Amino acid sequence: MSKLLSRKGIYPFLNKEFEKIESGGKVLTIGAGGEVNKLLKEYSIQNSFDVTSFDISEDMRPDILGDICTYDFEENKYDFIVIAEVLEHLHSPHLAIDKIGNVLNSNGKVILTVPFIFPIHERPYDYYRYTKYGLEFLFKDFCNLKIKERNSWIEAINVLFVRLVMDQNITSRLFAPFFIILAFLNLPFIFILSKVIKTDFITTGYLLTAEKNGNRK
Repeated sequence: MSKLLSRKGIYPFLNKEFEKIESGGKVLTIGAGGEVNKLLKEYSIQNSFDVTSFDISEDMRPDILGDICTYDFEENKYDFIVIAEVLEHLHSPHLAIDKIGNVLNSNGKVILTVPFIFPIHERPYDYYRYTKYGLEFLFKDFCNLKIKERNSWIEAINVLFVRLVMDQNITSRLFAPFFIILAFLNLPFIFILSKVIKTDFITTGYLLTAEKNGNRK
C-alpha cells in the first residue's frame, strides 16, 4: 500500500520515457525484477528495441549477473540505462554512476527513479536517501540533467502514515484495515492541500533523466 502511494508519479514518467526509445535501441536495466521491468519488456516488444537485464541477485534471473559498482562490461555499450528504485540499495553509488557513464553510448540517456521520504525496506540493503542536490552532484558529469519531484509533500506524509500502521507488530496489523480505509478517504483532502500549499522540501522521491556528455569517452 505504501509502495503504491509512493510510486504514484513513477509510471506516467516511465511510460513517457519508454515510449521515446526507438526501434533497434539497446537498453540496460539495472535491477532485473518488478513491475518497472515488466513495463519495459512490454514497450520493447511494442517498439522493437533490445533489453538486457542486470542484477546482483541470481534469484532475479538477470541476463547479466554482477555488482554494477564493479562489473566489467568490456566493450558493451547501451543507448539507454534504466535504474528504477535501485540507487538507494547500491553500496557505492558514485562508482555505479561512473560505470553507467562509461557504458552509455555518446549522448546515451539515463532514466532513473529513486525514493527520498520512504521507510527502510529490503533490509539490510537499504543504504541511502538522496536529495535533489545529492543527485545533481552524482550526475555532475552528465548533461541535460532534469530532476522532478514525483509527488507532493502531503502524499509523502501519507506514505509514512500508512507504512507505520502496516508495521509488523500485532497491534498495527489489527488496526491496519481501518487506517487503510482512512487513508483512501483522505485522498480528496490530500489533493486539495497539495494544490493550496506548494513546497519541494518534502517528496517521496525523484524522477531523473540525464544524457552522457558527448565529450566523454
